[in-house]
Amino acid sequence: MTACLAGAPSARKQNWNQVNWSLVQCLVNRLQMRIAEAVRQGRWHKVKVLQYLLSRSFYAKMLAVKRIISNKGKRTPGIDGVIWKTHQQFWCAVLQLKTRGYKAQPLRRCWIPKSNGQQRPLGIPTMHDRAMQALYALALKPVAETLGDKHSYGFREKRSLHDAIKQCFISLATRVAAPWVLDADIKACFDRISHDWLLEHIPLPKKVLVQWLKSGYMEQSTSSDSEEGTPEGGIISPILCNMTLDGLESIVIKGRNKKRQKLNVIRYADDFVITGATEEILRDEILPAVTDFLRPRGLTLSEEKTHLRPIDEGFNFLGFTLRKFNGKLITTPSHKKVTHFRKMLKTFLNESQNLPFDAMLRKLNSKLRGWAFSNRQVVAKRLFRTLDNALYYDVCRWLRHRHRNKTNAWIKHRYWSRIEGRNNLGTFVLNKQGERQWLGLFRMADVPIRRHLKIRGEANPYDPAYRDYFKDRAERQCRRRNYDRLFLASTPLERALTHLRSFFTYKSLMYG
Repeated sequence: MTACLAGAPSARKQNWNQVNWSLVQCLVNRLQMRIAEAVRQGRWHKVKVLQYLLSRSFYAKMLAVKRIISNKGKRTPGIDGVIWKTHQQFWCAVLQLKTRGYKAQPLRRCWIPKSNGQQRPLGIPTMHDRAMQALYALALKPVAETLGDKHSYGFREKRSLHDAIKQCFISLATRVAAPWVLDADIKACFDRISHDWLLEHIPLPKKVLVQWLKSGYMEQSTSSDSEEGTPEGGIISPILCNMTLDGLESIVIKGRNKKRQKLNVIRYADDFVITGATEEILRDEILPAVTDFLRPRGLTLSEEKTHLRPIDEGFNFLGFTLRKFNGKLITTPSHKKVTHFRKMLKTFLNESQNLPFDAMLRKLNSKLRGWAFSNRQVVAKRLFRTLDNALYYDVCRWLRHRHRNKTNAWIKHRYWSRIEGRNNLGTFVLNKQGERQWLGLFRMADVPIRRHLKIRGEANPYDPAYRDYFKDRAERQCRRRNYDRLFLASTPLERALTHLRSFFTYKSLMYG
């Protein structure tokens, strides 16, 4: 993208809703790809020049503001209490994103409860500071993606949690795979990253980066300075965390026989797993090397969450349990994750006693669909049936509590119906056309198990060589989403026929 395209054309005279965002994204992406190409060539002076051009681009500023007003925290103000709501405020925010004279305001600190009963701090920047971070994040992402570890999957574009779980399965599934696993976690990673290390190694203007690191925070009208760490609520903080931990994979494998010692590193943000052939290799060689790698960055491993154990005992990683039974690796949702989901459903049913049954059922089905589709990539069919049975009795109790003056026969006649040979719990509602339509309790066991197709470890969204790869991957995901929509809109009989059709197709492909 040339300098004239990076400037401020007549776009500012347009309505915010009339902006051609696909064109804006395309022009900014062209410049990001040039930054990634300069990083691959080692031309860091050109990287600096291109980042300077991108940070002054009017289109990049528009994308930065669009990201701020589109995410979940768009209604959460900083210490100034300012929230952008109108189109005029959006355009004014774009014009105010200037590096010259920029000074970041302190963060608004709040506390978020953790699963273990403790609390973690969350720093909330102002809207203007968030937009500045989003602007420079556009310039830093190509560098982070090009230099990132091959098997790092947290807070990266086109990568997800399921990619990390699939890589764990690939590394541990075979019978000759590594029998020992080091499951590690970094203690308070975001809060303890060294500022000196970040200022020395992150390729961003120091006068801008130091503003975010040294801005301090406000808590109950009390101002405090920040001597270490990066705010967990910042837009650019996940990228800084990833770049801080990049190089861990090369440190573990450097100077060692990867195949003989069966070394693999799978990282998702500050959680990572390292496999090894023996317990001694992981305890005496790998663990000290990881500790030495983290020390200059101001980080240490958490003793409570770092475990060295054989794969036959299993381990929990990112909400899933991986364990070998008689040489076969089984991946299931973790017990803690399932328990939390059950408690959430019970809390929802208790708080929905005053809702109409159809409104409650729609919200409940939405939660069930989301959880089932996010966990169908692993061995979960039996778990889905168990949860369906437990939820069935919970909904029955909800109905009995709702209709305390009615008999069980009346409740059964009102809310049960036999559709296509199967008893269903639900009710008839009117659709948009005014026709009666059956709204039943969603059954997670009907969701088919579908294995996740992992992204290539070396794939870079800012590399033109992988443009066709990501295009094909996006088309495949689009087809799967369309299939899921048809699946959800179909009847139980149509779903059963779909299962049979896919089963016989698989048999014909395997055995002719």
